Amino acid sequence: MKEKVCLASDNYTAAHPSIMQAIQEANQGTAQAYAEDPWTEKAEKLIQKALDRKAKIHIVASGTGANVFALKLACQGVDAVVCSDIAHINTNETGAVEAVVGCKLLTVPHENGKISPEEILRKIKTETINGKHSTFPRVLSITQSTEVGTVYSLKEIKALAKFCKEHDLFFHMDGSRLYNAAVSLGASLHELTCDLDLLSLGGTKNGLMQAEALVIFNPALQKNSEYIQKQILLLVSKARFQSAQFIPYFENHLWKQLAEHANKQAKKIAACIEKSKKLRLSYPVETNQIFFTAPSNLIPKIQEKIACYLWNEDKGEIRFVTSWCTTDEDVKAVEKILNEYS
Repeated sequence: MKEKVCLASDNYTAAHPSIMQAIQEANQGTAQAYAEDPWTEKAEKLIQKALDRKAKIHIVASGTGANVFALKLACQGVDAVVCSDIAHINTNETGAVEAVVGCKLLTVPHENGKISPEEILRKIKTETINGKHSTFPRVLSITQSTEVGTVYSLKEIKALAKFCKEHDLFFHMDGSRLYNAAVSLGASLHELTCDLDLLSLGGTKNGLMQAEALVIFNPALQKNSEYIQKQILLLVSKARFQSAQFIPYFENHLWKQLAEHANKQAKKIAACIEKSKKLRLSYPVETNQIFFTAPSNLIPKIQEKIACYLWNEDKGEIRFVTSWCTTDEDVKAVEKILNEYS
C-alpha cells in the first residue's frame, strides 16, 4: 500500500542530517555530566548570540518542560498565568502547569490565535475583583507562532510588553515554532524576543531531536534556576547530545533554512485550498500550519491519503502541518488529492 503523505505534525519528522552528524560527533570519549560539558557551553553562547541578549540558558528535552520550568521560576502558589484559551499550556500539556507549578491559568478568548491588551485587562479585572480571595496575575504567556499558525507582529509584541510593565507581569513566550514566525515576519530572533523575561526556545519541531531550551532574560528569575531544573526532573546527565544539536543549528543558520522551507510548502498547499469550492481556510496561513474546513463526506477521503488531524469535528476542520522535510513531491501529491475534491 502506498505510504500516505504526512502532514500530521512537525513533531513526526526525522531530525535533520546535520543534527544527527552533530550528535555523532559528540558521541566520542567521555565528558562531564549534567550540562558541564564543552558542547553545552558552546550552545549557550550561540543561543545568546542569536538572540543578541544576555541570558541564562538551560537545555531541556521538551517544550512542555521548558514552559513548566519558566512558569515555575516566575510563580508562587497564589499566582496565576494569563494566556489564550487555545494556548498549548492550557489545552495540550495535561494540566502540567497547574500540577507542577501549582498556579491557576486565566484564559483569554483569542482572535485568529492572538490575544490583545484590552482582553487581557478585562480578564485581570474580573479575576482580581475580590482582592485576597482571588489569585494574583503574575505572568503573561503567549505562543509564537500561535496554535493556529498566525503570528504576533513586532508592534503587537511591543504593545503586550508595555502592558506587562504597566501591570507588573512577567512576559513569557512559548517559542516552539518561533523560527517559523521569524521567517514569516522577516524579523530577527532578537527583534521577536528583546522584550521578554522568559522564552521557551523550540527546536524539535524544526529539525532537532528532543532538544529545547529555557532562556531566562530577567536576572530576577535566574537565581537558583539550576536547582529548580533538577527538582522538576529536567536536568539530564548526558546533556552534550542535546546541546550539540544547537551548534550547527545556529552556527550555520540552519534554523532559518528549515523554517523557510516549511513555510514555503505551507503557502503552496494553502493556495490550492483557496482555489477550491468545497474547502475553506479557517485562518490566514502565515507559517507552517494550515487549518481548513471540508464537507463531512470528504474528510475520511482526505485522511485516507494524507496523514493529518481532524482538529474540530463539529466544524469539520482539518489541520495540516508542513515541515523541513515536506518535499515538492509531497506538495504535488497533496494538491492532486485536494483537487479531486474541489
